[in-house]
Amino acid sequence: MRQQVIMLFVWLCVGSCVSTPTCPRADDGTPSGAAPPGQAVFKESSDPYAAGPLAVRTVRLAVCEQGNPVPVTVLAPDAQGRYPVVVFFHGFMSRNDAYSELLTHLASHGYVVIAPQMYEPGLPVLFGFFPVSQEAKLAASLLEWTTGSLANVLGYAPATDYLGLAGHSRGGSVAWWLLAEKSTLVRAVAGVDPVGAPKPPRRNGPTAGSPSRETIVPALVIGCGLSQRCAPAGRNHEQFYGACESPAWHVVIPGAGHADMLDDAYADLAAIVCPAGADRAGVRQLIGGLLVAFFRVSLQGDEAASVYLTDPSSAPLAFQTEAK
Repeated sequence: MRQQVIMLFVWLCVGSCVSTPTCPRADDGTPSGAAPPGQAVFKESSDPYAAGPLAVRTVRLAVCEQGNPVPVTVLAPDAQGRYPVVVFFHGFMSRNDAYSELLTHLASHGYVVIAPQMYEPGLPVLFGFFPVSQEAKLAASLLEWTTGSLANVLGYAPATDYLGLAGHSRGGSVAWWLLAEKSTLVRAVAGVDPVGAPKPPRRNGPTAGSPSRETIVPALVIGCGLSQRCAPAGRNHEQFYGACESPAWHVVIPGAGHADMLDDAYADLAAIVCPAGADRAGVRQLIGGLLVAFFRVSLQGDEAASVYLTDPSSAPLAFQTEAK
């Protein structure tokens, strides 16, 4: 325990100041091997809780390497295809690489997953010098880069017109704020034990008011029953789901801790602050399957996959669920 506390202190102290560099725009030319215009979006229907049928490759880009405004990790099917795209925002004081098992699972089912490192964990963020509102603005520039330059990174053109947002903890709040800013680009939003900023969470539409039916997007809100102080009452999954319009699903995993979906090394560190459950592997498998099923419904048009969001009988762990 003492060693873990020392590691946590060093991690906080060496965090660099938050900066938002201006990157030169990368060449947006169509790469060779791009999917033909009008090609149908990729679909598959294997067990969402099992590893998907596709081999996954990982591409890591330093900031501005391809015009990207922040460092990004891209996990994508190795074979060319018109795959839907999901942008996943990491949690508070966390790292994008902390979710590699979860996001590899999602990519193996036919999604291109973009995991940005929105800031360097450290004291500036801890003390509030990089608020969610500022992070959301930076995320908006990332979304523009995604729709314009992702094909050049992969060597094939994914379906950036089938774009979903997701995030864990504070990253869930960023996803909702970004939806309000870029609603015309986004088709779905998911929060993994989201924690709201001081401003109330946005609805799954472009404003905090009553969105029109044309701009509402499907939403999935996943809550962890052991989150306690890491996702406090009044700023957690319950408020996010309450702010959602139909269609929306709310799944609560009673035995899950706030950071149990992280890779084990990162989850061990997070457990110093956030209580953990007894089965992290099961939590990762469950949340990975729920995300696969949700994005099948919302990005691939597979309504039958919604059964996985409402019926826990085939899930690796028990969960409670409601929908509207």
